[in-house]
Amino acid sequence: MKTVTRKPIVKEEIEHCLTAYKDGGLSSCVAAVHQRILENKIKFPLLEYAGALLYEHLPKEEHINLCTTIEALKTIGGNVLIGIILQKRLSHHFEESLQMATHYISLADIWYVCDIIGERTYGYALLHHPQKTIPIIKDLSQHNSNWVIRSLGAGSHYAIKKGLPAKDTDKIFALLLTMANTKDKEIRQGVGWAAKTTAKFHPKIIFKYNTQINDKQKVENWFRKKIEIGLNRNNYAKRG
Repeated sequence: MKTVTRKPIVKEEIEHCLTAYKDGGLSSCVAAVHQRILENKIKFPLLEYAGALLYEHLPKEEHINLCTTIEALKTIGGNVLIGIILQKRLSHHFEESLQMATHYISLADIWYVCDIIGERTYGYALLHHPQKTIPIIKDLSQHNSNWVIRSLGAGSHYAIKKGLPAKDTDKIFALLLTMANTKDKEIRQGVGWAAKTTAKFHPKIIFKYNTQINDKQKVENWFRKKIEIGLNRNNYAKRG
């Protein structure tokens, strides 16, 4: 395993992968991606760059097959590539890209899959297309995979942190409240993360829902603790 820290090196490695595609098709390309990118130590921003290059230079009809083949490798970095490729596809294949993100996340066997893909697909879609994305997130909150539901929290955290307007954050928080009594550890992690971020960036929303938040029949204590942490961070930032 080698450490890659510069964009020109990533670009050079991806060029080898693209040559492998031209010579031997998608399977050869993915084998090269595995060897040259995923088996090396590369930080997430550079992996995102690699994903963008693959999206840009491979035929668009190969994008989903590429993601599916990368998912089967079960690597941490592969999730970053998948997330970015699907994110890039949102502008022209919005519903399909979110559907495929849901599919890949549902195959997860560890938490970081849903967080990595969730931020880059659900989160990006929510931030840039809230009116289209919020109804989809509401539907997915009933999904039978706890990984998918966790990923909605990760995506919501990302969008709120990056500047999701208050009126849209309000709708997301109202949805989070409907899941605030879950016992599932993974869902608690995602929902709690988004609730904490809401409190940090939009404390007025917390005050608006104060009565519901303090309803101990419908809201578990873990949810209130996450909100308390978020409000404390908001106060700390104001003092700074």
